[in-house]
Amino acid sequence: MDSKKRSSTKAEGSKERGLVHVWPAGSCSVTPERLPGWGERTVLQAALGVKHGVLLTEDGAVYSFGTLPWRSAPAETCPSSPILEHALVGQCVVTVAAGSFHSGAVTESGVVYMWGENSAGQCAVANQQWVPEPSAVSIADSETSPSLAVRILQLACGEEHTLALSISREIWAWGTGCQLGLMTTTFPVTKPQKVEHLAGRVVLQVACGASHSLALVQCPPSQKPVPERCNQCSQLLMTMTDKEDHVIISDSHCCPLGVTLAESQAEKQASTAISPSTETRDSQGEVFENTHVQHDPAVANKLNVGNVQTTSGDAVPPQLDIIGTTETSSARNIPSDPDAPAGNEHMQKLSDPSKRENSENGEKPVPSQQMLTNRIMVFALLYNQDECLLKYCFGMLAVM
Repeated sequence: MDSKKRSSTKAEGSKERGLVHVWPAGSCSVTPERLPGWGERTVLQAALGVKHGVLLTEDGAVYSFGTLPWRSAPAETCPSSPILEHALVGQCVVTVAAGSFHSGAVTESGVVYMWGENSAGQCAVANQQWVPEPSAVSIADSETSPSLAVRILQLACGEEHTLALSISREIWAWGTGCQLGLMTTTFPVTKPQKVEHLAGRVVLQVACGASHSLALVQCPPSQKPVPERCNQCSQLLMTMTDKEDHVIISDSHCCPLGVTLAESQAEKQASTAISPSTETRDSQGEVFENTHVQHDPAVANKLNVGNVQTTSGDAVPPQLDIIGTTETSSARNIPSDPDAPAGNEHMQKLSDPSKRENSENGEKPVPSQQMLTNRIMVFALLYNQDECLLKYCFGMLAVM
């Protein structure tokens, strides 16, 4: 029983779909009423002008109702019920539009039909006040050779103008007024012309007011592509992480390059304050002037083996000064130095506190001690891999 009631209710609801209800201005009743004389035909689309309207039924037929002064028969100027537009029978109309005092329709094949008032050329007919029956409008693109007929998707009507949107998303206009958007001052325009101001843009919809127009245009694509990676650290700006049965997408990228630059600059400034840049001599024997570090124990203790870089050469010149950042060669065949025992004896003297005090009290070292110390350091680096001995050698330099 309930299923029968449900099915009957659904059938009644389907009958109500597409029925026309109207309520005229100035009437005592504000309740919408069924359109007189319309019957049970289903309406797909309706459009209204100032005193008339147009209806499109589900079978593609077009009806007009209201005040129709352009009709030839006196009985049809103000009919009591909608009248069928016989000129459109069999054309399969897909959309209709209504201006203030004129109407339009577009067929399935993209042909435009206009009728109604034509005093401003809004029906695209020259030298004619009224167009009583729907008349086909010729829209051709003169930029092609030969001229091709333009197929229309949508129609919009104002008071004295009409706009049509083609399948190529271009606007065609005719009628009178600046609302046409045409580069002309000669009116009326009875031959449809393309709106060049929007050439190259994708128009989605057109609409008309009484004396103005609107075009809904698709946004152009962004000219600047969004980068996938950071320009500084080359890391992905968006990351995806698998977690159990779902994916976490994150765009919270934090570039670490700025922190790294700040630390490296600070270290560079500190090293510059401690020891100026040193010019070294190259492997070919070209002499560069070296700047020595002051004899400060605190500064000398900061020097370590990492400050000594090796390059591929043959031998170390005996005059090479290694105070500061020094490049030494990783030679494969290095001859023994007869001065090495003397260097060891000198290190023992330096380790004696009494001798060290004499040196600090103003006893000047022999000029050859500096060169001897350099040789000691070079041979200690080349022949001895003991880290403690290397630190001890640097400590001796600090004392000097």
